[in-house]
Amino acid sequence: MRLLSYVKRYLGIFFLSILGLIIFSSMEIAFIDLFGYTVNAIGGMTADPSDLTEAGKHESGITIHIVNALSADGGNVLDTRWMVPLIMLIIALVRGLSFFVGGYCMTYVSQILVHNLRIAVFNKYTSLPASYFDSSMSGHLVARTTFIVSQVTQAATNSLKVMIREGALVIGLISYLFYLNWKLALIFLTILPIIGLVVLSVSKRFRKLALRIQSSMGDVAQVTQEFVGGYRDMHLYGAKYFERQRMKDASKNSRKQQMKLSITESISTPVIQLLVASALSFLMWLVLDPAVLSEMSGGDFVKFLASAALLAKPVRALSGVNSKIQQGIAAAGTLFSTLDNNEEIDEGVIEKDKVDGCFEFSKVNFAYAADDKNVLNGVTFNVKAGETVALVGRSGSGKSTLISMIPRFYEINDGTISLDGKDLKSYKLENLRSHIALVSQKISLFNDTIHNNIAYGTLANRTKDEVEAAARAANALEFIEQLPNGFETIIGDQGIKLSGGQRQRLAIARAILKDAPVLILDEATSALDSQTERYIQEALETVMRGRTTFVIAHRLSTIENADRILMMSKGKIVEQGTHEELLQLNKHYAKLHNKIVVEEKSDFNE
Repeated sequence: MRLLSYVKRYLGIFFLSILGLIIFSSMEIAFIDLFGYTVNAIGGMTADPSDLTEAGKHESGITIHIVNALSADGGNVLDTRWMVPLIMLIIALVRGLSFFVGGYCMTYVSQILVHNLRIAVFNKYTSLPASYFDSSMSGHLVARTTFIVSQVTQAATNSLKVMIREGALVIGLISYLFYLNWKLALIFLTILPIIGLVVLSVSKRFRKLALRIQSSMGDVAQVTQEFVGGYRDMHLYGAKYFERQRMKDASKNSRKQQMKLSITESISTPVIQLLVASALSFLMWLVLDPAVLSEMSGGDFVKFLASAALLAKPVRALSGVNSKIQQGIAAAGTLFSTLDNNEEIDEGVIEKDKVDGCFEFSKVNFAYAADDKNVLNGVTFNVKAGETVALVGRSGSGKSTLISMIPRFYEINDGTISLDGKDLKSYKLENLRSHIALVSQKISLFNDTIHNNIAYGTLANRTKDEVEAAARAANALEFIEQLPNGFETIIGDQGIKLSGGQRQRLAIARAILKDAPVLILDEATSALDSQTERYIQEALETVMRGRTTFVIAHRLSTIENADRILMMSKGKIVEQGTHEELLQLNKHYAKLHNKIVVEEKSDFNE
C-alpha cells in the first residue's frame, strides 16, 4: 500500500490498467463459452429443425443469452449462425484493445513509481547526516538507486501485469466452472489451501534470498567503485590479481545466491503444477462418468473441460512470477528502510543574510558512537569576527572533527557552539551553511565543465566575469586558459584530467566565489608544489582578510601567520596563543614546530 502513495496522482490510470487486464482475461473465458456454444450448435444441426430452438433453451453459458437477446425468434441456430463469427471478432477486438490499455497504462504507472522511488531515495541521501554515509559502503548506496530500484521495476511492470492478468483469469475460470457445474468445481477448492501453503513458504524464501542478492550486488558495486577510484595504486602496488580475486569472490557470492533463488523457483513451480494436475486428473475421471455426462450437453462438457485444462497455464505463470514479485517486495522494503532513516536535525528558526563570524565553543564533547571514546573532550575557546585560527596537532588529535562541528556535519554530544551569540542549532541548517566556505584536503569535483565546477550549487547564477575573477584569485586562470575549451573543458570524474594542484585550485576558486564570511581551510594547500603554494598563499591571505578563518595545516607559512594557534592533543586544546607566545612556552607546539622545520628543510634539500 505504501508503494501506491508514490503514484496517488495516477491512481485512475492504475485502476484503468487493472480493468484492462481483467477484461483481457475475461475474453479468454468468453472465447471458451463461444466455442462450447458452437459445439452445441453443430450438434443441433443433426436434430429436427423444429427442435433447434428448444435445444438452445436448455443450453447454459453466456453466449446463448447474448444470442437469445439479439435474435427475434428466440435463438434458432440456423438463423443466428452469423452471430458466432461476429461475436468472435468482437472478442478479438476487445481482447486486443484491453491488452493495449492494460499493458500500456500499467507500464506508464510503474515507470512513474520507479522514477519517484529513485528520486525519493536520492533526495533522502541529500538530507541524511554525515554519520549515515560514514557507516555505509558507497557501493551499497549506489546499488540502491540502480540495481535495487531495477528489482522494483521488474516487479512493477511485467511481473505485476502477469499477476493481475493471470490472477484474474484463474478467478474467472474457477467462477466459470462453478457456474457450469458447482459440484465438480468444488474439487479445486480442496487443493487451494495446499497451494497457498506452498506459495507462502516459497515467498518467504524468495524474500530472504532477495535480500542476500541485494547485498551481494552491493558488494560487486563496491569492489568495482573502489577499483575505478584506485586503479593507479592497483598498478603501482601490483594488486591486479588481488582486485581480480575480490571481484571473483563478490561475483561468485552473487551467483551463489541467484542459484539458490533459481532452485527454489524450479522446485516450487513443478510442485504447484503437480497439485493442479492431480486435481485436473481426478476431475476428468469424474467428468467421464456416464452419470455426469448425462447431465451435461456436449457444449457444456467442452466448456468445462477446456476451462479446467486452461487453469494450468495461468497457475504456472503465477508461480513462475512469484519470485520476481517477492524480489520487488524485498527491494521496496530496502528502499523504504532508507527513506525511514532520520534526517539531519534541523530545528533552527534563525535566518540571517550575513553573519559577523564570532564563534564561542564551550565544553564541547563528541564521540562518533555512543559506546566510543570521546574524540573531543571539553573543548573551549572563542574566536573573534575576522580572526584567523590555526589548528595544529598530530594526526588523530581531533582537528578535522572539531572543524566538522562548525557546519554541523556532526552534532556535539555535550556543550555548546554559538555563532554571533546564537547557538548553532538555532540556525536553519541551509542558512548556517550558506555563510561557510570550505576547502578540504578531500576535493569534490564532478564530471562537468570547469565553469560549472567552480560555479557549483547556489553559485550557478554567478556571471562569467565573477567566475573568472575567482579563478584568477586562486591562480587557476593561467592553466584554464591553456586548455582547448577553457572554462568549458570537461574535467572527468573527480577531475581526473587535471593535476592534483589544478584540482585543488578549482576547489579554492569555488570557495573564493562563494565569498562567505566564514572560511574553513582543511589542508587547502596540501596538493600544491612550493611555487604554486606561494601564489595560492597570497590569494588565500587576501581572501581571509575580514573573514573568520579556521585553518588546519602543516605548512609553517600558514601556521605562523595565524592570529591564534590552537594546539590539540587527544581531543583537547593543550595550548593556545600566537606563534611567538607558543614558542616561548617551549612545550607541545614548540616541539611540533621544530619537527616541521626539520621536515621542510629536508624537503627543500631534496
